Amino acid sequence: MKSFAIFASIWPLLAWSQTVHYDLTARRQRLDMSGRGPVDFPIAINGSVPAPTLEFTEGDQAEIVVKNDLPDEELSVHWHGLLLPNPMDGVPYVTTPSIHSGESLTYRFPLRQSGTYWYHSHTEYQEQQGVYGAIVIKPKKEVFAAAKDVVAVISDWSDEPGATIIRNLRKDGDYYLYKKGTMRSYWGALKENSLGNFLSNEWIRMGGMDLSDVGYDAFLINGRRESQLVAAKKGETVRVRLINAGASSYFHVGLAGLPFRVIAADGLPVVPIDAREILMGMAETYDLVFQLPDQLSYELRATAQDGTGFASAWIGDGEKRPAPDRAPPSLYEKMEHGHHGGHGGGSKGEYGAHGGVPSHGEHTTHAEHASHAQHMGHGPDSAMGPVTVDRLENPAPSQFPADSHFTELKLVLNGDMFRYIWHINGRAIFEERNIEVKEGDVVRFIFENQSMMHHPMHLHGHFFRVVTEAGPTSPIKHTVDVPPHGTRVIEFRANEPGLWMLHCHNLYHMHSGMARVVKYMSYEPRTEVLQHAAHDPHNHDHLYTMGSLEGASNHAQLHYRISSTWNEMELRLEARERSGWDGEGDLFLRRWIGNYLSFFAGATTVDRTFRGLLGVSYLLPFLLKTQLSIDTQGEFRLDLARKFQWTSTIFTEVDVTLRQTLESEFEVSLLYGPVWWWAAGLMVTESSVGAGARIQF
Repeated sequence: MKSFAIFASIWPLLAWSQTVHYDLTARRQRLDMSGRGPVDFPIAINGSVPAPTLEFTEGDQAEIVVKNDLPDEELSVHWHGLLLPNPMDGVPYVTTPSIHSGESLTYRFPLRQSGTYWYHSHTEYQEQQGVYGAIVIKPKKEVFAAAKDVVAVISDWSDEPGATIIRNLRKDGDYYLYKKGTMRSYWGALKENSLGNFLSNEWIRMGGMDLSDVGYDAFLINGRRESQLVAAKKGETVRVRLINAGASSYFHVGLAGLPFRVIAADGLPVVPIDAREILMGMAETYDLVFQLPDQLSYELRATAQDGTGFASAWIGDGEKRPAPDRAPPSLYEKMEHGHHGGHGGGSKGEYGAHGGVPSHGEHTTHAEHASHAQHMGHGPDSAMGPVTVDRLENPAPSQFPADSHFTELKLVLNGDMFRYIWHINGRAIFEERNIEVKEGDVVRFIFENQSMMHHPMHLHGHFFRVVTEAGPTSPIKHTVDVPPHGTRVIEFRANEPGLWMLHCHNLYHMHSGMARVVKYMSYEPRTEVLQHAAHDPHNHDHLYTMGSLEGASNHAQLHYRISSTWNEMELRLEARERSGWDGEGDLFLRRWIGNYLSFFAGATTVDRTFRGLLGVSYLLPFLLKTQLSIDTQGEFRLDLARKFQWTSTIFTEVDVTLRQTLESEFEVSLLYGPVWWWAAGLMVTESSVGAGARIQF
């Protein structure tokens, strides 16, 4: 059994604390989580998904022994939101060695805080597959006493293992739109009187990505699609500790349409706020209190933001009162800055009237202009929308002294949803690993989201203040949602020396590159961590493949692609029926420069000759793919490609090849494709009409 010593400075504290011990064992378990039949890959902790709730009291010493009974697979556990010594953080290859098969690791750390937190694996995709659970730390003196105190761990579940999900997303960012039934089309836009929005989105090169990347098979609360959360009587007050342990789903959480009071966020108290709904990003926690008005059972419902499903848990004892259904989000909303997500980020008040970054002493000015009534005393029927960080306020001033030494860094969050890569400042973590900070500084990160997806950004080992219109009482959190084309500013005191992950808590965004390690300049990593760092998956650019095979009475084609973050190798072999069958092919090595531009070199066969090739490709507005090349015989070639999605299952693909002196070619198809992996229909070339099918793999 491996164990780590705690720093000598905290031993006097431990001498007066109570040690609370837990044993956690991870094993594979065949489970049916979705109701569609059992699967073999889930990882249960002590036989359950989610893992057991760990309960402590502020000031306790936690002693948690984690045993890995997984065959031939490493394991890790990260204690999300807890302030603890860096070696205990549980991120393999960064702070804590992995737990190898058959081995155990003992985590020991003092509980320096109270509130609602959680724990999860930081190894591969184990979090998606069951390694997550709640942590409840009671304060030494309870402020909000409730008759019942319950935990609701919300999660998303797929009957595919996480490694399969990321492979599918890297094949095609639209992969799961078929499963979710959220494919955008011209016919769908016409039916919703939104053709103008649809065309506008295509003009800005916005494809069919959704509010969520993955098509899930179930949404769960405490591991079940529907369950009784707690029995309670009329007049009793229930405290519900909400935890979004989803891998890549935001949730709208409501309680049978009735008002409730939010009293804490990310474990820390907030100025109480009345609400009917919370929009929770991945890894956020909220505490709410609710007094049963009568002898009914009320539905706590967590609805996935993309509208594809929900989970239910019932509070009370009597006739059931369900939550109202939420209208599904429009697939044809115009993609304007800050509009896609349903709530703003980077408001004018946050940056001043000119949109600039606030100066170190400007926060008090924000407070003078922000009405306190916006954050306090909302009636239950407030029309301000769901609770998010923008409506939270810290009970006490949170700003740093004006004479603090501030260090400021802009972090641009972006990616390519078609190729499914994600990065910070244009570089994935394998290209740029560390952000260095100086101990004692107040560090300000400016998150600028240039993508159409939400990014819940989490900093390990710290709390930070989110600069909002609340000014000096801006809320304190450990995870913050950065909405599409929104901006968030966070600030924290660099007083926890170590190596700490900073990453998007969308599991698939993080593993695709949207992460960094915050490194204190004064901190020297331990030898055993440095020895393992070279094997860190974050340091490697992984390869993914995609292929298609098309066969028709007049045409046949094989296309195969091997890709990493910025590089691709493409192979295309084609045979056409003219007066007889003849063939040609391309082999390209491509380097992407941003989302739209790439350069390539390779070889082509045309007119029974081999030629070298150099070229450039660019994605034009309306999603028109263009590719211009010149071969070793000085011949220019222009390739154009465009897809038209007429309905959710019927589409046309147009491919045109224009050559300088040789015969030009085109193919126009009309295909029926109910799922991603196959389609069939008509295929028209410059010389004939045929019928056939295509499979993708």
